[in-house]
Amino acid sequence: MGQTQIKIFIILIGIIVLVFISGIIMFLFQYRKRRIAHENEKVHINKQHQIELLNTQLESQTQTMQHIGQEIHDSVAQKLTLASIYAQRMEFETQSPGDKNKLSGVSKIINDSLLELRQLSKSLTDNKLQSADLSELIRMECEQVNATGICSASFEISELPVISIATKSSLLRIAQEFIQNSVKHSGCNEIKIKLNFSDNYLTLLLEDDGKGFDIDKPQHKGIGLDSIRRRIQMLGGKYIFESGTGKGTRLNFTIPVNDINV
Repeated sequence: MGQTQIKIFIILIGIIVLVFISGIIMFLFQYRKRRIAHENEKVHINKQHQIELLNTQLESQTQTMQHIGQEIHDSVAQKLTLASIYAQRMEFETQSPGDKNKLSGVSKIINDSLLELRQLSKSLTDNKLQSADLSELIRMECEQVNATGICSASFEISELPVISIATKSSLLRIAQEFIQNSVKHSGCNEIKIKLNFSDNYLTLLLEDDGKGFDIDKPQHKGIGLDSIRRRIQMLGGKYIFESGTGKGTRLNFTIPVNDINV
C-alpha cells in the first residue's frame, strides 16, 4: 500500500469516526430534547389535572351548598314560619301583660332567626360565582367592608380576560381570606386591592395599613395563610407576602394566563 493510499485510508477512517461521533452527539442532543419535552408535558398534564380537580371540587361544593340552602328554605324556614305564626297568635290571645311581653320577645327571636336563615339560604343558592365576573365579585366584597364602617376598602382594575370558574373562585377566595384577616386582626383603616392584566399575566395586589405581624412566628402560620399559598401554587403563580409589626400586610402574586384556563 502506497503513501497516498495510506493517507486516503486514514482520512476515510477519520471521516467515519467523525460521522460516528457526530451521530452520537446528535442522538444525545435529540434524546435530551425529547426528555425535556416529555418532562414539560408531564408538568403541563399534572397542572391541567390539578385545574380539573379544582373544577370538580368547586362544582361539588357548589352543588352541596345549593342543596343545603334549598333544604334551609324548604324545611327549616317553613317550620320557623309556623312557629312565628303560633307565637303571634298566642300573644294575641293571652290576657296577661307579662305573658304578652314574653311571647313578643319569643316572636322577635323567631323572626330574627328566620330572616338570618333566609339570607343564608339565599347566599348558598346564589349562583353569582358563575354569572358575575371577578371584578364584580371583588367589588361586592369591598362594598360589604365599607358598609361595616370598620375600615374602607378600595378596588382598582384593568380589563381582564375571560377566566374559568375554578380560577375565578380561587382568586375570590384569596381576596376574601386577605380581607377577613385584615378586618378581624390588623386594626387597619384601609384595604387596597388592585387587579391588573398585561403581557399575558394576571396580577393581584392586596394590602392593608394595619399593625402587621411577624410572619415567621408559628402562631401566624395558620390555615388561612396556608390556604392562600396553596391556591396560588395550584394556579401556577408566584407570590410575595410581606408583613411586619407596625408595617401593615401586603400580598402580591402573578399568574400566567396560559395556566388559568382562559
